[in-house]
Order: sequence, then structure tokens, then C-alpha cells
Amino acid sequence: MPFEERMQTELLGSFAALKQHIKGIVVLNDDQIDVHKEKIKEHRYAFGHNRTIVKAALDLVDTFENVKGALWRDHPEMNKRKAEPRGLNWAIYHVMQYIMDEVYTANNLAKYEDLLDGYKFQCSDYFPGKVEPPANPNKTHTVKVSATQKKAIRDNRMYVQWPARKPTGTYLAPGTIATVTVPEAIVGKNYQVRVGSHSWDNTYKPRVARIGRCTTVFPINSTEVKVANPLGGGIYIEVPYLADAADVIDVTVKNAIRSPYFSAKPFHKTTLEEWRNVERNFKAPWADFQSEKFMMNVPTSWIYKLDDPVTLMKDWDKAMDGMNYLFGFPEVQSKETMYVQVDRQMRASVFAPGYPSVNSTYDPRKDYGGNHNHHFIRGPRNVPAVVFHERCHAYGIMHLLGLKEATVHLPHVAALNLGLGIDIDKAYQTSCVSYANLESRTVDNTAISWMVGIYFAQKKSLVGVKYKHIGHAHFVYVARLFGWKALHNFYYSYNMDHENGIPYGDSVDKFARLCESAGADLRPLFHFWGRFDMWDGNNKASVAAKRLEAHIDAKKLPASAKIYDLLVRYKSMVPKNNKEFQEFTRKWWGRKPRIEGFCHEAGHARQWDSQVLKEPTVWPNGDIYDEKSCARVEACMQEIIDMYFPNGRPKK
Repeated sequence: MPFEERMQTELLGSFAALKQHIKGIVVLNDDQIDVHKEKIKEHRYAFGHNRTIVKAALDLVDTFENVKGALWRDHPEMNKRKAEPRGLNWAIYHVMQYIMDEVYTANNLAKYEDLLDGYKFQCSDYFPGKVEPPANPNKTHTVKVSATQKKAIRDNRMYVQWPARKPTGTYLAPGTIATVTVPEAIVGKNYQVRVGSHSWDNTYKPRVARIGRCTTVFPINSTEVKVANPLGGGIYIEVPYLADAADVIDVTVKNAIRSPYFSAKPFHKTTLEEWRNVERNFKAPWADFQSEKFMMNVPTSWIYKLDDPVTLMKDWDKAMDGMNYLFGFPEVQSKETMYVQVDRQMRASVFAPGYPSVNSTYDPRKDYGGNHNHHFIRGPRNVPAVVFHERCHAYGIMHLLGLKEATVHLPHVAALNLGLGIDIDKAYQTSCVSYANLESRTVDNTAISWMVGIYFAQKKSLVGVKYKHIGHAHFVYVARLFGWKALHNFYYSYNMDHENGIPYGDSVDKFARLCESAGADLRPLFHFWGRFDMWDGNNKASVAAKRLEAHIDAKKLPASAKIYDLLVRYKSMVPKNNKEFQEFTRKWWGRKPRIEGFCHEAGHARQWDSQVLKEPTVWPNGDIYDEKSCARVEACMQEIIDMYFPNGRPKK
């Protein structure tokens, strides 16, 4: 039997067998169902092959939903652990997925429009959400869309070269076919229409909370593009990287309903009156907010009572400005600095960047009251540290001294302090997620916690800094002492090197450039933090230290009175005895430090009292922090001061 004939016979046979099972005509056991499921998976690419197969696939899902109910809406979420579970639900899941993948294409929509018109997955009531078709299918909505995506500075960053997504403020009701009309200028130039905003593939997650691939994409190869999706979804224009076919275009959508859309684009500004009286009242289940710098896609249940998105989006823009300035990028880039989205589950197994970034979830069955207490809606002033942490990963910045999971906390401080004008200590306090006792996490207290740790007096490098305030404190000090411009100049110079094809140097070169950017010798500050191996245990300069010193001398970078004063002040703040040590560390941790704590906490715990918690001990007194400990710390501080300031305090 020819392959195509065998493929169709086997696929239709499996469809028929599963349909009979659903109707109770010929009941199958799980082994028999799995045989048919595997046959369906084998022939997945044939789902759109001809009218007979398409019709049978659609009919099978219809039969299941009418008899058994819709997946997710009427069945518990499907768990997918080490091996895919067995049973009918999983077989139907695959049928639905392959319909999405293979039937809902531009070519097949043209061939099978009569079959697809009016067809929907009933699980769409659950996700992305229930919505009625438009009362008047001939009604249109026209929106202005930016159709360019210019070259970005350092476009090797994550997602920079991906298509830019442009909301239209329209939503396709499942079962309908909409027509999108665009100008001739963008036809045949890799623009496309996407139906549905949730574009991440969730297929291989341990818990499957929706169809894995749930959006459909249609290339713009004519001025009129028909689009469909059995789940429905927002309608978006996607603009390819480096597209310059047109600046701002008019896009008209017919046979779709309106969705809440707040635009702060310069060519399309939604007023407060429009928002309050019109936009937020649309019943589509998802809403879009977009400026030149920030975009978010959230459930309408979160925003239908939101009164002031103007201030909200201005704050997000300011936060983006702070991050972009820090890392040497322009305020307005090739597309939004950040695009965030809510989904049934996070896109990765951990918090992760993305376009869109998906680190927030929701319950489709819940009405959130229209003004949800979530940082997307409340704004960036109370944003959790993970948001800008992950965005920093997407920047793909050059991490000084290899501190990848430490410096990623720095943009949080810049966004809040530089962008929003929040006190730098307050911004720094919320820049990590690892501690509950945030009021103690000032920049100065971080320095004290480092000095009284187990490593400082041993003259060892700082370890265990990932996800900790102590890991990026020295960069915050640079900003406090020399302004954010010092860090901006540093990162900007590397952006320009990338644009000019100049490779990055080693750690010494990077540190030397940071000193140049600040206009001062930063060695004593970073030496204090144990971030650079300037000297070995015998106070002998390393080869790297000699190179750095030669560079600083050649550039005539002066010693800094600001750093001198800081080190002298910190020397005076060292706890004098065990009582002061216990008082400080209890406030720092919010409790007595635990020996089983990670690294820095364990170092505090072993010095708590005379009880020996870890062998071997470092000091003859069994590691208890006492007056001798204070003297050792003060001596180390003085050694650093004398090393870099042999003539005392500099004039500047």
C-alpha cells in the first residue's frame, strides 16, 4: 500500500476507533487507546493533508467535548511527569494540538474555510477565555501600528532579532474567521499576523495547563489576510527585525471583537477618558498595554476597574529608562525594553527572561475584581526583584569579574533609584528576593555583614554571592560615590566595542575600564569587597594586580577621597564585642543565624558564641566573635587603607 494511502487509512482508523470508544460503542482499554495515540502522533503532519482527514479530526474533538466535556474546563489539569500518562484525554490532547499545528495554516484555511468557519475548541471557555462572536460580523476596527523594527545596538542580545509584536486592540472569538487588511507596503516582506498572545510552547512541562502551542500565525502575502484559531485570541501584527517597509500604518480588522487596549505610543495615545469610558469595558478576556518601552498582556479580569493606566505606564517607562541608561542603551530601542505576560504557568521551570517574559500565572476561573493587586498593575515601585533580574539576563550584559547571578540585581536598583527617584537604599533593599528582613538590608549594613563574616579577616574572596545583596553592593557603591554615569559609561563603551567588532578583554581590562569610567582608582573599594585578587597571603602583588596598577598609573587615575572616607567610616562601624556582633547579626538575619545556612549565614553562626559549630576552627578562640575579632577586622581595614592611601586622605 502506498505510504500516503496507508497513512490516511491508519489515521482515519484511529479516529474512528477513538470516536466509537467515546460513544461507548466499542470500549477500549488504555493499552488499545495508546496504540491509537501513537499512530496519531506518527502521522501528525498529515492532519491537514486533505478534506477527509480534516473533517474526521474536527469531528473527533467535537464528539469528545460533547460527550466527555472539554479538557481543562471539565477535566482536571493533565500532569505529565517522567512519562506521558495514558488514557483518552492524552490522545485527544494530541489530536487538538495537531489540528492547531497543521490545519490552522494560511493554505488550509483557504482550502477548508467552510469546515473551520464556526468550529471551536470548547476548552477555549477555560483558556484563553470565553467570549461571544461579534454581533455584526461586518463591523471593522482600524488601528495605527508601527511597522518598523530598526537595527538595535548590540543586537546579539536575547530576543532582539525576534519579530516585534503589535497589538491591534481586537480579539478573535473562537469559531470565527477574521479578515485583516494592511497596506501594500508590508505585503510579502515577512510580516505576519498572530492570533493569540501566548506564544511559548508549554508542551513538555511537568504540568500541562493548556494546549502546548496555542497561537496561529498567518504570513502577510496580500493586503487581505484571513485568520482563525479554534481557541480564539488577540490579533497582533508581527514586524520582522530590520523591517523598514513603512513607518506607521493603518490596520483594519473585520469580524473580531474589541479588546481592552491602552496605547502610550506617540502616534496613538489612549486618553484617560477613552480608557475609563470605552477601552476597559470591552469583554475580550485579555488586555494589552503598550508604550515605546514597555508592553504587558494581562487578563481583563485584572484591569476592568483600573482607573489610571497613564501614570502606571509612565512609571514603567521611567523604570525602563533607568535600566537602559545603566547599561548604555538608548531610551527607545528597536522594540520594547520589556514585554511581560500572564499565562497558566511560567514559561520555564524557573524564573526566566523572554519575549514575552512569563513569570506570573493566574486562575481562569477567578474574577480578580478588575484592579488586581499585582505588580504589573500596581507598577514598578513595588516590583519583586526577580522581574528586573530576569530582564538583565536578556540584556546579555558583560558581567564584570564573572558575577553573572550577582550583577543581575543591579538594574533593579537603577530602575527604582535612577528611573523612579526612590532612595538608593530603599531600591537596594528590594533588589534581592532571598531575605524577608529587608529593612536591615541597607548598603552600609551589607558592608558590616561582610566585615564580620568568616572570610574578611582571613583575606579571602567573597563567595556565595548569587541572589544575595552582598553580591552587587560594590556596584551600588560606585553609583553612590561616582554617580550612575560611571556605570553607564562602562557598559556603553562595551556596547560600542561590540558595534565596532572589538572583542572584550580579560578581567583586568574590564576592571581598568571601570576605573576609567569612574575617573578614579577603584581598587581599594573592590579590594575591600574581596572582589579582586590583588594580593596573595603575603601581601605580594599578583601579576594581574601589577598590570592593573600600571594601567591606572598610565591613565593618571587619582586615588579617591570618597573611597578613603568610606573605608575609614566602615572601620569605625565594626562591632566591638560579641554583644554588638549578636545584636547586628540578629537584625541582619531577622533571627539568630543558622550554621546550616548558606555560606555567609553559616559564617555568622559559627561566630555567635563559644560553642564550636564547625571544625576546624579558624581562630584560636574557637571562632567566637569578640574583642580580638574586632581588632582583626580593624587591622584588615587599616591594611587596605594604608595599601592604597600611604599618604593619608587624598585632596579629592
